[in-house]
Amino acid sequence: MGIEEQDPQKALVRWQALVAGDRSSSRINPATLYLANLPSEASRDTVRSVMRSLARMLGYATQVKPGALPKAQVNPETVPWQRLDRLVVLAVRELLRQDGKSTATINLYLSVMKGIAREAVRNRQMEEHQFLMIEQVASLRGSRLPAGRALHVVEITKLVDHCLSAEGLAGIRDAALLGMLFGCGPRRAEVVTIDIGKINFAERSVRVIGKGNKERELEMPERTIDLVTTWLDESGLSQGALFRPVTRWGAIVRDRRLTPRGVYDVVTRRVKQAGLDNASPHDLRRSFLTYLLDNEVDLSTAADLAGHASTDTTRRYLRGQKRRNRQAADKVDF
Repeated sequence: MGIEEQDPQKALVRWQALVAGDRSSSRINPATLYLANLPSEASRDTVRSVMRSLARMLGYATQVKPGALPKAQVNPETVPWQRLDRLVVLAVRELLRQDGKSTATINLYLSVMKGIAREAVRNRQMEEHQFLMIEQVASLRGSRLPAGRALHVVEITKLVDHCLSAEGLAGIRDAALLGMLFGCGPRRAEVVTIDIGKINFAERSVRVIGKGNKERELEMPERTIDLVTTWLDESGLSQGALFRPVTRWGAIVRDRRLTPRGVYDVVTRRVKQAGLDNASPHDLRRSFLTYLLDNEVDLSTAADLAGHASTDTTRRYLRGQKRRNRQAADKVDF
């Protein structure tokens, strides 16, 4: 039996037994070094989530009660990452594949493990030949069509109106947030970076921090400006983060900004309350792109507005092409 054909669960059990006494180390954990070297807080949030999942897979989750593995109790720094080897990485890749994870997700997990191993080598906690064996584990190839759905403008209007009809500041904030997500198309990790001082109402633009810690400028339609202006007027905010948590009693938490997870919770909750089919923050971004392309905005402009490095990514949101493909297929008569 070849190395890649071995039972992945048995490979992880073998590794757990091998490193059972390695939970503590006098040196800084390579996972901490890897996180510190990432360019943005959004990247660190994503990688922390991956590390927690990996820690659970590797058997380093702290149980509060039998059968419970709450995410908050998983500390990636308890994992002896410096003892990773090629068999463990292959086992993780196979278990993720068996679990039905997407190619992109599996490759993200591989990238994180390789990045941690690289930091372990730099910190003289792992032999270079051990790292090279890990680095040679191949990423998966292929891609999948975008999941989710594009909301119709009627649904967006219903969603915003529902928020505005809700009592308290939370509804006004959520309407502005939804207006920003659909009207400008930022990622949820980008929308939480918006500071009030980065909004140019005269130029109808706003600056966000995107992937790779790069600042980019978004154009704001009039409806989005109206919703944001209403939020600022009602909240009394004049500087700092645009979107902040609101307590159940309607008080703004002024020393914190909304998190990407908070954005997800707001959108999914409001969608459910408005009686719409399931939708996520990325579906609002998808709706933004689909609306542009359906209205014959060229691919290059749409890609620039979305912050896509390549128009190939933007092309995947072309519904018009799908309709033309269907019409062409209907000509095949037999």
